[in-house]
Amino acid sequence: MDIPSPATELVGMVQAHWTTDTICAAAELGVADVLARGPADTAELAEATGAHPPALDRLLRALATLGLCTRGPDDRWSATPLGAALRRDAPGGAHARALLTSRLWRPLWDDLTASVRTGEQACSRVNGRPLFDHLARRPELGALYDVTQRGLIDDAGARFVAAYDVPDGGAVVDLGGGTGALLRHVLAARPACRGILVDLPQVAQRAHAELAAAGVADRCDVMMGDFFEAVPGGAEVYLLSFVLHDWTDDECRALLRNVRTATGPDARVLVVEQVLPDDGPGDPGPALYDLHMLVGTGGRERTRTEYAELLADTGFRVESVTATAGPRSVIDARPVPVRRTPR
Repeated sequence: MDIPSPATELVGMVQAHWTTDTICAAAELGVADVLARGPADTAELAEATGAHPPALDRLLRALATLGLCTRGPDDRWSATPLGAALRRDAPGGAHARALLTSRLWRPLWDDLTASVRTGEQACSRVNGRPLFDHLARRPELGALYDVTQRGLIDDAGARFVAAYDVPDGGAVVDLGGGTGALLRHVLAARPACRGILVDLPQVAQRAHAELAAAGVADRCDVMMGDFFEAVPGGAEVYLLSFVLHDWTDDECRALLRNVRTATGPDARVLVVEQVLPDDGPGDPGPALYDLHMLVGTGGRERTRTEYAELLADTGFRVESVTATAGPRSVIDARPVPVRRTPR
């Protein structure tokens, strides 16, 4: 058995972006959408995608080696099940993820070295404004971001309700809930619950149609607001799903203090995030996602201890940490009673 040298193995890692860029190019051209109509030869695909036929043939050969398409004896190309997931309308949001990677994430990752040197997010350097401000100014990117989040949270939401027993009754507030992907799963699984989705206006206004399509709009209010300014009070459950990792420790404390002000003594705060191991490097996926947060928002993935410290600093104690079937866990935090000093 030929064992590659360390240098050869490392070069393979360095060139891993070739795979990413090949798939992103196929998404930009819409190759999977054309193949969804049926097998086609290179000339037909080139005409439909506006590509140079010989160059497109080379791209298709590369896609075939990655398992996204096959070429038949008649020289006609067909999509595999993996390649069909790159269609614009395929569930899971892979097409939008590829476009967003090409148009937004890759330039930020190109600036990773500067972020490691400074500890600052790349988006402000590259685009002149923080990520969420940039998405608001570029609605076409904001729409792609919504689709990628929906695909991500749809999967995580199903795993969440299967792993954690949300009480069936009372109000569930989803802070930074986007277009309602997670809340839809909770309300579908807990018919006695009522939901409140809170997000910035440019995002929350798109949630109404999503909630209506899921048949839960009659049990869910959508609030346009900034959770750094105020959080609706009196709910039994507060969800923070893929939210805290977007922000620095100081920003997380500011947000969690607002949540603590809103929570009653019996409320629970459920933080849904990837949890890094407290010791050892762990899997590469979460560690690389941590760097993605660094360049994208200046936020970070955290260990169980780091989340516990943030929550303790803002008046909560961690009751439990429940792993889901996916890479994320549910951190169940409860308010710590406020001790009043006798006069």
